[in-house]
Amino acid sequence: LALGGLETPRLLLASRGEYEGAHPEGIGNAHGQVGRHYMCHIAGTLGTLQPAAPAWHGYDLSDDGVYCRQRLALTQAAQRRLRTGNFVARLHHPRIPDPSHRTGALSALYFARPFISHEYGKRLHGGAGPGAWARLAHLRNVAVDPRGTARFLSHWLRYRTLAARKYPSVIVPPRGNRYSLDFHAEQEPNPLSRVSLARDTDALGLPRLLVDWRHTALDMHTVRASLAALAAQMSQSGAGRFAYDPQEVELAALQDGAYGGHHIGTARMSPDARTGVVDADCRVHGVANLFVAGSAVFATSSQANPTLTIVALALRLADHLKNLVDDRKRSVELVVQHGF
Repeated sequence: LALGGLETPRLLLASRGEYEGAHPEGIGNAHGQVGRHYMCHIAGTLGTLQPAAPAWHGYDLSDDGVYCRQRLALTQAAQRRLRTGNFVARLHHPRIPDPSHRTGALSALYFARPFISHEYGKRLHGGAGPGAWARLAHLRNVAVDPRGTARFLSHWLRYRTLAARKYPSVIVPPRGNRYSLDFHAEQEPNPLSRVSLARDTDALGLPRLLVDWRHTALDMHTVRASLAALAAQMSQSGAGRFAYDPQEVELAALQDGAYGGHHIGTARMSPDARTGVVDADCRVHGVANLFVAGSAVFATSSQANPTLTIVALALRLADHLKNLVDDRKRSVELVVQHGF
């Protein structure tokens, strides 16, 4: 199965039967583990960070043409001292819905929100004050900054829309060297955070998925402690100043809900069927010939996008399956050759 972190548990849970040897609670779910430990990432944007010197927050290109971007991160020693999960942050443009940023390109993105997918577009809604006033202010930004808007649209068309290697995200230099901070944090595995089957069905007759994503006190501690450490380090080093309201941390981290696209842990890897769904070879416990590829098998989420780890595990699983097939071929050859 290579169906992602949501469709994998949906199919496993929906695969039931009344015949001998069937799985009445769903395949791999003898101990109720399928769909549990649903993780994504704790992410948000807040505060004002002003570097002491002009900063570069865009993308650089590696020698082989890969886009790379600098980020701020906790060291392992800091994680142990603060008792947090993984955490990274990056310089970011101001919140797009708030027209006080006075940036034409950002206001153009605000008007483009009906044409942007929900997962990315939801950050373009809210927080802009009265609707009519906000729209007028955004129109003014576009009108007084036509060159900046045109440069952004031209760059986006060339390097994102038409390019073979897509430009990864929106990068707009803020006015006055004042940035917001965009953070990405690890989520703790939590058995109460889960996906299960709803009673209604889709067009194919399969049960729809019921998502109950939850965060924990440790998730919020990771963000709060990391932001406080960053603010203190910036001030002590003289590298700049990071100002934010600690009372707004939880709202910033949760206002957009579960971080879309990063569905992790719903068929987690464990040596014991009582605590997981697949073994170290990604084989579903209790089924000899069923394997799962993808982030559903992750036991933890880290803070990073899961794609590279998904690819690494898929290559590892491919090697394992090839070895199984080769072993079986050798066994068949022995039977044919020696008659036993």
